[in-house]
Parts: sequence; C-alpha cells; structure tokens
Amino acid sequence: MASSDTASESWQKNLYAVFVAQLLVMAGFSFVFPFMPLFIEKVGNFTSREAAFWAGIAGGASGIAMFFSAPLWGIMADRWGRKPMVLRAMLGSAVVVGLTGLAPNVPFLITMRFIQGTLSGTITAASALVSSTTPKDKLPFAMGLLMTAVYVGNSVGPLLGGMVADSLGYKSTFFITGGLLLTGGLIVLFLVKEKFERPAQGERASVRSMLRLASSVQILPLLIIQFSLQAGPNMVAPIIPLFMEQLNPSGAVATSAGIALTIAGAMAAISATLAGRFGGRISLKTILVVSCLGTCLAYLPPMWATTVSQLIIYIALTGLVNGGIMTSSYAILSLSVPPNQQGIAFGVGQSASALGSGLGPMIGGALGSSCM
Repeated sequence: MASSDTASESWQKNLYAVFVAQLLVMAGFSFVFPFMPLFIEKVGNFTSREAAFWAGIAGGASGIAMFFSAPLWGIMADRWGRKPMVLRAMLGSAVVVGLTGLAPNVPFLITMRFIQGTLSGTITAASALVSSTTPKDKLPFAMGLLMTAVYVGNSVGPLLGGMVADSLGYKSTFFITGGLLLTGGLIVLFLVKEKFERPAQGERASVRSMLRLASSVQILPLLIIQFSLQAGPNMVAPIIPLFMEQLNPSGAVATSAGIALTIAGAMAAISATLAGRFGGRISLKTILVVSCLGTCLAYLPPMWATTVSQLIIYIALTGLVNGGIMTSSYAILSLSVPPNQQGIAFGVGQSASALGSGLGPMIGGALGSSCM
C-alpha cells in the first residue's frame, strides 16, 4: 500500500510540475510570437505586404526545421529518457529566443527561428514525459491538464505581451520570453523525477521503427489531424495583426491582437479541461470528431469582420473547440503505442504538427502579401 501511495504521489507531482513549467513556457512563446509580423515590419522597415510575406517565411523556417528534427528527438527520448528532451526544448529555446530579440535584420531573425525549430518542441516533449509517468487510466485527465496549461499560457501571454510591446517595444518581449522559458526548464530540472530504464539493444527505437509507426493504421489518421490543426490556424496567423492594423491604423495593434488571442486561449483552455474530464465517459474519438467539425466552422466568420472589435470576437471564438482536438488526439496517440515508444510516437506527432506550422505561415503569408 505504501508503495502504491508513493507511486501515485510521484506521478501527480510530476504532472503538476510539468503543468506549471509548460504554462510558463507557453505564456512566454505567446508573449512574443503573435507579434512577429509587426516586429519584422519594424526591423526590416517593410510595408504590411512585405511583412506578411517575411513573417510567413520566418514561421515556415521554424516549422520545417522542427519537421525534420522532431522524430530524431523522439528516438533519443525513447533511448535516453523523456526528461532530457524537455530540458533540451525549454532551455535551448530560452537561449535562442533571447538572441532573437537582438536581431539586427530579418535574415538573422529567420536564422534564429530555424535554430529554434530544431531545438524546440516543448508540448510533445512534455506530453511524452507525462504519458510515460502517468497511469493509463489517468491519461485523459493528465493530457487535459497539460493542454489546459498550453492554452492558459496562450491566453495570458498575448495580452501581457501586447501591452509590453506597445509600451516598451518589441525587443523587450523576447527577453521576457527567454526568462520564462528558463524558469520552466529549471522547474523540470529540479522537481520532475523520471525513473527511465534504457531498452535492450534489440528493442531500441530506430528510424525504421519510426517510419513503421508513422504509417500504421492507428497513427496515420492522427498525424493528418495534427497537421491540419496547425496548418489552418497558422495560415491566418501572419496576417491577423496586419489585418487589425488596416482596420484601425491608429490603434494599439499589438494589444488588440493580444486581447483576441487571450480570449481564444481561455476558451481553448476550458474546452481542453472539459475534454480531459469527459475523456473517461465519452469516447475520445467522438470528442475528436466533434471538435474538428466545430473548429472548421469557427474559422469562417473572421473573413467578414469590418471592425477590430468584430475581428477580436471572431478570432476568440476559434478557441472554443481547439482544446478538445489537442487533448483527445494526444490521449489517443499515447494510448495507441506501448510505453517504450511514447517518445517516438510524440516525435512523429510533433513532426506532423511542425509540417503544418511550417507550410501554414508560408501559404498564409504569400496569400496575405498578394491581398493587402
């Protein structure tokens, strides 16, 4: 009984420590990156059309780099442990984001974004760590709580980041983000415990096992969903701040964009929490299908916005069911593979998401630059 209580206390401590760390990390990322188009516009002295194009390139550079690196990090996670991968993602990103704030020109900024994409991937690294230390019957709850941290961070960061950007300038937001990422990494370093046992030589993850898993009937549909979930929103991400700037040229654009993303993140956090709570009562597949259909419909109204207020409301509504997609898809992904393949499963999942987040901004930036 004592051993069982200790195990229960251990996974809960890990979960809550990762929750706090991921909350800080996502708040940091959303503190600065929603306003990347405006920062690029200033650094490069570009027009809105040019800024939209280069913002798409910057976002695409990060996503493409992560597409190639994520599966390799997943293989290393299954060979060496999941905690080191979380530390790599958080601490590595802290250094790169801080350097991005010193960008003297756009090529330097794009290079930093590419390096960040190579090192980053905190959500999947944290998800693999949590799933490997959490009892299977608690996974929907654990994934729901972790996705809640992601969306709460995404909701708090843009509002505070927008205010800081409008009052102190864009560079200061990069340094604050670096500090938040560093804090999250230190929390994981000192508070999270992982008892990892290296697999035997013949059972270790490899590129061949990764490709076999990615093409399996159970995993391939989830990868397509995760690609779509990232590609769609990231197509509009480079042009939202610039669209707001056109609707109200004299307004506090960064703050307005921050308000929209804050409300969207808060709604996504609620839906992620509910999906985690109902995951044991309702089929995860049902939650995933309903959430996907709802998200599809939610992205139609923003095209009809004629004022900043309308655009804020429409963007905010897109978060209403996003959390359900993340929670259910990550829980299904974790439950579909054995414990010794958790890292590689989330690695290929991150790769699919990264491909979407890489192609999405490029397509959106190109379309936005041609329409503005």
